[in-house]
Amino acid sequence: MRRKQRWMALVLMVVMLASACGVDSDEAFPVGDPGASSTVTVDDAPGTTAVTTTVTIPEAATEIPNLQINLVEFGDAGFVQIVNNGDTDASLDGIILCQFPTYVDLGEMVEGGIIPAGGAAKIDAVTMGGLNITGGEAALYTAQDFTNPDAIFAFVQWGSGGDRHEVATAAGIWPAGASIEPDPAYNNIELFGDPADPESWS
Repeated sequence: MRRKQRWMALVLMVVMLASACGVDSDEAFPVGDPGASSTVTVDDAPGTTAVTTTVTIPEAATEIPNLQINLVEFGDAGFVQIVNNGDTDASLDGIILCQFPTYVDLGEMVEGGIIPAGGAAKIDAVTMGGLNITGGEAALYTAQDFTNPDAIFAFVQWGSGGDRHEVATAAGIWPAGASIEPDPAYNNIELFGDPADPESWS
């Protein structure tokens, strides 16, 4: 029953925004792979529901401090996992996940627009433009102003990294010049402690 209520199937769209991820207004801004279907898995006890939804970018956003990136799985079958550490359901309205220059609106990507208290959502690697073990990043924003330290509230960088580390450093959520070196034996990085401390990722 709950599974039926959560099922939605819409078409993935390409969205172009002049302000997205801080690049020139003449450039196109990827929103995942328009030729591939994206699956978002939301985990809440006791089951799992997979949905495919449309990605759009809203004009307003609200910060959700209980949301945190806690796992990145690399490769074609990989994903970014976002957990709700709060004791109430977290609205994803306007929350954007970015790996320069790709971004997704979680309010549209996750069916129902929420992550239940204690639950998690997995955003597929294909939606994020790929998650390569050699280098990348994942950042959560409350607005489309991707160069604004006031808009970013979660960040992790690994290997050769991406372009958002300076914004995260200015926001006080990531050390200057820091990057995690993933262990190839595990093919992922997982958070065990303070998300702003690279030593907490292994």
